[in-house]
Order: sequence, then structure tokens, then C-alpha cells
Amino acid sequence: MLNDSSFSDEELGLLNPAYIGFLLYSSLLEFEAFKKEGMNCALPFIAMPMAINKQISTCLPTTVKTTIGSWVASNEGALASLHSQAESYNNVVKSSISFLLDRNVISICENGNLRLENKSLVKNPVLFTKSADMKEALKASRMIGRWFSHAPSVETIFAQLGVRP
Repeated sequence: MLNDSSFSDEELGLLNPAYIGFLLYSSLLEFEAFKKEGMNCALPFIAMPMAINKQISTCLPTTVKTTIGSWVASNEGALASLHSQAESYNNVVKSSISFLLDRNVISICENGNLRLENKSLVKNPVLFTKSADMKEALKASRMIGRWFSHAPSVETIFAQLGVRP
């Protein structure tokens, strides 16, 4: 599923389903701490590109009290390519969701939400401490999970970020 010519061989190696899947797992863990019903299945398709993109991840707010709308207003430049990134990471995110589903780490509820089934994975794998970029992406994915869980609705998140589901 990841034989996408828009990525180099090196990028495909870095964007493997296990790596992105762990970022998604971490985001879901934080999301479910506030909203037990799980994350809407469309949100990973913008959450993961935001966590991986260093230009976006380094300017994320440090608290969930910052509204998405106010953050977008002060970071429009960083978000200029979010729509195209969300499209280009589509197969990467799908593969990661499939990877987690196949290993019974997550499930998809009848309402379309992603829920964690296995919360016993290591929270801070050693591998993530060896790379500043991986560490930043993990920190960002957790923040995005917390942040999105406090948004009024999925539609609000997409509308304020300027992305169509």
C-alpha cells in the first residue's frame, strides 16, 4: 500500500506503518484520556501529517486551552501545505491503521471512532530517544490527541484547519 511514487525510498522507510502506528497509538491514548468514546476515524488523516511535519509540530500550542482557531490565526504560514500533506500521507495513515487493527491494538466502533483495545504498549520506547525528529513527532502526536479531544467537534477541527475530510 505504500508503493507511492511521491515518496523516496528513504521516506517510505521512515514512514512505515509501525512508526506512524505508534504515533497514532500515542495520540489515541491522550485523546481517550478525555473522550472515552474514541477518536473519529477521519482525525488521524490530519493529526499524523501535523505531528510528522516539523514546521507544524514545533509551533503546536503547549496547552489544550489554546483554541484551534486562535492557533491557526497565528500560524497560517505553517499550515499552508496541510491540505496537500494530508492527501499525500493518506496511504501512510491507512497502512498504519491497518497495522494497528491487525495487531488488535485498536478497533473501529460502530460510530466510526477509533478506540484503543490494548493500552499496554511502552509509553516511551528507547528508539524515540535516539532521534530528535522522532522525539518531536511523538511529543506532537500526544499534544494533538489531547488538543483534538477538547475541540467542540470534528467538523470544527477540519473547518478551522482549512481541510476537507
